[in-house]
Amino acid sequence: MPIYEYKCKKCGHVTSFIEKVDEFKFFGRKCSKCGSRKTRKVMSGFATARRVDMPSMINELKKYGPVNFVPGPPPAQGPPSGGCPFEKQEAKDEKKP
Repeated sequence: MPIYEYKCKKCGHVTSFIEKVDEFKFFGRKCSKCGSRKTRKVMSGFATARRVDMPSMINELKKYGPVNFVPGPPPAQGPPSGGCPFEKQEAKDEKKP
């Protein structure tokens, strides 16, 4: 069974579900973060066996319905400027008798 991803219209969280191709959910899928059933199916990442450039592949997919790609995770960032705020708090806690 394929894995489908649904994006919550309330909080924006993307949740994955394993379901049959012809399975119909009357009430919609439930968001794993906020519990809302206001979700919509989104296009997730996939691989193909043939080599096709991205614009051609998107045009091919548009024949079957609207194409909504899920954005990737944001790039990792270092600690905030001025250092870690929790490090300063731990130093204060250690000084207390």
